[in-house]
Amino acid sequence: MDVELTLNGAVATLCLNRPEKLNALTPEMLQLILGHLDRIEQDPEIRAVILTGAGRAFCAGADIKGSGAAPPQMSVAHARASMTVYQKIALRLYNLNKPMVAAVRGVAVGIAWSFALCADQLVVSDTAQFIPAFLMRATLPEGGMVHLLARHCGEFRAKEIMYLNRRLSGKEALDMGLASHLVEDGELDAAAEKLAGELAAGPTFSLGLTKQLFRLNTGSMEEFLAQELNAVALAVNSEDAAEGRLAAREKRAPAFRGR
Repeated sequence: MDVELTLNGAVATLCLNRPEKLNALTPEMLQLILGHLDRIEQDPEIRAVILTGAGRAFCAGADIKGSGAAPPQMSVAHARASMTVYQKIALRLYNLNKPMVAAVRGVAVGIAWSFALCADQLVVSDTAQFIPAFLMRATLPEGGMVHLLARHCGEFRAKEIMYLNRRLSGKEALDMGLASHLVEDGELDAAAEKLAGELAAGPTFSLGLTKQLFRLNTGSMEEFLAQELNAVALAVNSEDAAEGRLAAREKRAPAFRGR
């Protein structure tokens, strides 16, 4: 299939699998992604996720030559309707209450870069190339990219990348705070699997609540602390929190079960 979900213990790998087209996204692939995200969210045995692409690229963005191609002219209503599924996927990835690692080699173009930026950790190989592509076609950044870029690297740098269509290497992305790890290409899969495995061994419920705190866009410290208080109150009553307290008393490493 053009999008595959595989399981290795508590880690699920969501792989864009159309390597002959650099994993360019078709409407069918978008629906497959949504279906796999349903499985990931609902399966309690899945405790961490890797998002990656097969072959020599992460994803060349939307398939502008095949079934995902837009017509030369489109109405505002058509444009809004066609963007809905991309926004839905970006939001699902961003709001996923399980830790996610994006593993990027080769190109990540346009909306694919937005999807990668939704991850909690972004591991890049030395072949990675991030290409915004939007304004070179006089379209706008999509999938929350303006929000995500500005949050990760600051507004001035985000504007330069977007306005001037700056292509970034994996090293440049790392230096700007747009990636968390840089590895040689042959080590990418193993590095992503190791990181995802470490995250999967953590207290999944509490990690999900911590992700919610990172996502908050509160206007004041007081508003943030009110939300934090609610999250902490939920977390301390989880099974993993009880195990953490017991392990501390017994002076051993905790064995979290993701509940």
